[in-house]
Formats: sequence, structure tokens, C-alpha cells
Amino acid sequence: MTDREKEILSILKKNPLISQKELASILSITRSSVAVHITNLMKKGYIKGKGYIIKKENYITIIGGSSIDIEGMSNNKLVMFDSNPGKINLSVGGAGMNLAEYIRKLGFNTKLISAIGNDLYGNTILSECKSYGIDVDDCYISSDDSTSIYISIFNNLNDMQLAISHMDITEKIDVNFINSKHSAISDSIAIILDTNLPEKTIDFITKFYSHIPILIDTVSSSKCIKVKNMVERFDFIKLSQSEAEILSDIKIYNEDDISRCCNYFLNKGVKRVFIKIGKDKFISSDGINLEETLKELSLC
Repeated sequence: MTDREKEILSILKKNPLISQKELASILSITRSSVAVHITNLMKKGYIKGKGYIIKKENYITIIGGSSIDIEGMSNNKLVMFDSNPGKINLSVGGAGMNLAEYIRKLGFNTKLISAIGNDLYGNTILSECKSYGIDVDDCYISSDDSTSIYISIFNNLNDMQLAISHMDITEKIDVNFINSKHSAISDSIAIILDTNLPEKTIDFITKFYSHIPILIDTVSSSKCIKVKNMVERFDFIKLSQSEAEILSDIKIYNEDDISRCCNYFLNKGVKRVFIKIGKDKFISSDGINLEETLKELSLC
């Protein structure tokens, strides 16, 4: 599909009754050019027939945080209350954004619904999403709030010593905003959430869209507590060891504890559990198999 065809298809999805003349005016092209593009879209199967009936494509919707990640790495042993020589890396991140990128790389059509500031960092996130082919048409774009920033400091051994997360804009993804995106969310084949979202938003989505498979990424020890009383609503759950311990009230010291912890979530109704143990080990369980996997997440 060409860029122009993508533009036309995006407009038709929002207004299937629009005329070719109106399309031409919006895109600043001739009506005959619009007709050619629409004919091509029909040949390719994106438009089914007259009235611009759009062929629905399967996609996964990720609703969660996106941010600019700033990492500072010291060359030497960290000296507190002083300036430390080192290196600084800047990248696009956030739990929701990272999951959207991962799902897209698996080959799924992917929609990201996130709160982003109308600023330099926000434009960077949107540009990177578009370069991956991630649909960001339903993101909340704010001129009053800044894009989320996550800053982490590492010592010379590459161990994180401190991090600060400024994710206030994520509060804009409230129930009213989710309601305004109903048509986009309801057509999803799966929904992925992260606990950067307000608790009321997670509660609403898990109740209102319970007919759609839902995965939750619990993000951090402090934020995972939001879903402690709604674990049974998730089909898939992705946690770190500490987050799993907090939600299950089971301390993990050995393989038996891992199995008991996984069974806690499975007995609640979760279909598959993913627990990251330490830095590199990732355990997956579906109630039949408990296995270590090299992949951090698989929807299969």
C-alpha cells in the first residue's frame, strides 16, 4: 500500500460516506487521482465495494505508557553528590511502547493507545512508531502535558542504582478517553495493558472488554498492586519475580516456589503466566507445561 493509499484509507475508516470531491480537497489532489487510488485499494482488497466498506484487519491493541528513556552509565565507581564522567543514551521506551514494538515484530497488526505530549520527545515516539508500522491514530496528544521521561543511573558494573519515572501524562488515559476509543478497541483480537494506566481505567477495560483476550504487564513492584484484586480478569500476565511475589503472597526461593506461584495465577483463571526470574531467566506456564524460555513473551 502506498503512503497516499494509507492516507485515503485512514480518512475512509473515519468517514466512509465522504465523497471523492471532499477527499480531493482534504488531500489537495485532483478528484481523478482520488478515483485511481480508490480503484487500486479495491483491487488490493482493502475496500470491499461501493459505500467504501472497509475490509477489517485483525490487530492487537496495546494501551499503556510510552516514554523517552535516558540512561546514564558511569565510567568509574559512582560518587554520590558529585558529577560522574560517563555515557548517556537516549531511546524510545515505556512498557506500552516496548510491547507494541515487540508485537509488531512478531508480524501482528498493532495499534498503540498512549498519552503523548505535543513536544519534541512526543514527535520522536510517534515517528518511531510509524517507522515500525504501529498505528498511533488513537493516541492522546496533549499540548498541556509533557511526554513521559524515564531516567536511570547505572554504575560502572552496569547495575542500575537509581531511576526516576515521570509518567503523569498517563493519567489522561481515563475512562472517558477509553470510551471515546470504543470502536477501535472493540475490534481488537487482543488487548494488552500495563500498570502505568490509572487503576480505574484498568478496572473499566477488564470489565467492559472481558470478551476479548487481555494481557497485563505489571511493570513495577509499586504499580502492580493496582491489579491485585482483579488478577482473574486477565488471560495472560507478565511479571517480574518481585511483582509475582507481591500479587501472590508467595516468596520465590526455588523451583517449587516458582511452580506454586504460577499455579496461584492459573487457579485464578489466568491462561498463561510469564515470570522473569533474576536478570535473564524467564518462566512460562500454562498449567500443563512449566518451562524456561528465551523469549520474554509469546501470545501462542
